[in-house]
Amino acid sequence: MKSMRILFTALFILLTAAMGAGVDETPQAYQHGTITGWTTRYYPSGFSGKHKFFELKGGGVVYQISDCGSFQAGQFTAGQAVDFRVDETDKSDKRIYIRREDGKEYKCKMQGARTADGAKAETPPANPPSTTP
Repeated sequence: MKSMRILFTALFILLTAAMGAGVDETPQAYQHGTITGWTTRYYPSGFSGKHKFFELKGGGVVYQISDCGSFQAGQFTAGQAVDFRVDETDKSDKRIYIRREDGKEYKCKMQGARTADGAKAETPPANPPSTTP
């Protein structure tokens, strides 16, 4: 009887710890944007030939992105609205995550960014300021 009590107590502690592990996660803040188009650049042999770059406009910034996995393989159309977030924790390898319909994310490399009016943005904002007074 005593061993059953120990077993139930251990199970209760394990379940409580498992439920509490996900509570501390902060929900990701997504922005709304639009895929405005793409370009293909050709590189000399040795750099894998041609490479596709996409433009994502959102929050007053136009991001140039690449290496998005299956998203890059053509599962979208120009003008498509997307939800995305910018991750700049590693300044040498900035990433943009585009939320898929199933809640998972496409992980893309940020190749560059400029303000929507054409000026180069040194550090694109992760969460642009609100425009409401």
